[in-house]
Amino acid sequence: MTSRRDFVKQTGVAAAGLLAAQLPLNTLANAEERKFRELRRAIAAHAKLLKIPGLAVAVVEDGKTTYVQTEGFADVEKKIPVRRDHIFPVASVTKTFAAVTLMQYEQEGKISMDDYILDYPFIELGQSATRLQSPNIKIRHVLSHTSEGEPGSNYMYNGGRYNFVYGIFEKISGNTKRFEAFAGEAAKRIFRPLGMEDTLPGYPADKSHPAISRIVTTYNFDREHQTFNPEKNLPNWNTLWTSSGLMTTIDDLARYSNALDQNTLLSAESYKKLTTPFVTTSGRQNNYGMGWSTQQLYGRGVHWHYGYDDSYAALIVRVPQDKLTFILLSNSAGASEPFLLGYGGLLNSPFAMSFFKHVVLHRSGQFYYSGFSGERNKDAVFYDELYSQAMMRNYLEQTYHEHKGEGAELMKYLAKNDPVRFQRADIALLAQLAGLGDAVLKPQMGSVIAAYQASGWFYPDIHREIAIWHERNGNPETSREWYHKLADSTGYGEQWPVKNACNVLGKYYLEQGEKEKGRTYLWRETLYNSSNKEDVNRQIDSMNSLSKKH
Repeated sequence: MTSRRDFVKQTGVAAAGLLAAQLPLNTLANAEERKFRELRRAIAAHAKLLKIPGLAVAVVEDGKTTYVQTEGFADVEKKIPVRRDHIFPVASVTKTFAAVTLMQYEQEGKISMDDYILDYPFIELGQSATRLQSPNIKIRHVLSHTSEGEPGSNYMYNGGRYNFVYGIFEKISGNTKRFEAFAGEAAKRIFRPLGMEDTLPGYPADKSHPAISRIVTTYNFDREHQTFNPEKNLPNWNTLWTSSGLMTTIDDLARYSNALDQNTLLSAESYKKLTTPFVTTSGRQNNYGMGWSTQQLYGRGVHWHYGYDDSYAALIVRVPQDKLTFILLSNSAGASEPFLLGYGGLLNSPFAMSFFKHVVLHRSGQFYYSGFSGERNKDAVFYDELYSQAMMRNYLEQTYHEHKGEGAELMKYLAKNDPVRFQRADIALLAQLAGLGDAVLKPQMGSVIAAYQASGWFYPDIHREIAIWHERNGNPETSREWYHKLADSTGYGEQWPVKNACNVLGKYYLEQGEKEKGRTYLWRETLYNSSNKEDVNRQIDSMNSLSKKH
């Protein structure tokens, strides 16, 4: 069997620090200094591989920011290096602020997390109330991403549905001037009390605002032309939604995290309620609470949230028992997009993995490979890091056409040496294997699919990947079974894979001469599209046109 050292050399991942990780921490000279030197090297290596234009990173220990790292440029064209006071959009990290503010309301007896969403004004925000699918959706269902299907029955990260809580802020604050309520409440309850002077509720509409000079230029990546292009519409994003829109700095996020540690914003009981894993109606435990992802990693509770849009990304990781926080802000999507964090696995991110390896485990005095309570074996950290590297290299191949085959080789190594990983319902792993389509990994794909099916989870995009995988592997009947699971589901009509499944099945049954069955599925697709404000007449014409062809 290939040794670890030979393997990481052969596959080109040694630069990310995997070899150094094989030594126990207490044998390293000047360990306290080394932890940040190794972290700095790892962060820089990841940023370089991902071609991230610019990023800022901070580590907060016991209320003090002990580490800051900046890489690249806040504005590439002007060659302005990233500084710690640069302001970044943070996308869905905004959700944690919405959840904290709502929990403050509950502490004060103004609302209950068990209140129905329809007890409050439904602010359309481009979304009709029919998107709720059920009148019984409660605040806690929206905050825990369990508002689709039967309320509370299934976790599925869906960022846009967070805006369903917007009307609560209007009712409680009394500010009914459109799209000002949440910004006003967040400023009054969080930003100003904590001195978060560099935090903005969206890009300033006043173009003379002094903070504009410190807002980074964000960059979209054009895969066709392999170029990073400035996001020209950023100055038009002026609203703080409950789902996204916040702009801030690493230092202001450090203030925010410290306030949560010190119970300044919420009582310990209220914070625990937000960060306790949500349990579905069937008894399954999610890796998400209310407004915060929540996991047990290496024997400690970890609360975190990520965010990204086409041109920026963010990550905040809190380890309360160690009073540790990791903050990452970036002016391109590459710091979050490759790692499928919406499925709930923080260590998919090599940035988060490096923080754990070089700071969290170092600080607790644990060896990297001495074993952890609840971990499957002494090699846990090595394999977890290898997996994050595989995800990153798959992205590099798909996006930049570089490091071809490296991700697949890492997956094959894991399949041989960490087989238990492929026996779990790991949604991100399933998506990675589906994307690779490697025949050698076919047994592993089958194993992960079986674990996913047994888990009872319902991720429409994953169901579709499985349907496509079976079709490619010569199992059309099994493929249709998975399409039926999608098309026959209830409460998920806004999900594109569900609408796509209706279309696939509708066309199939028309081709088989089952005209009414085919039209039924195409009509279902039409209704789903019309509920999302697509032109129903156009949909009807399309359906009838397809029927006439068969």
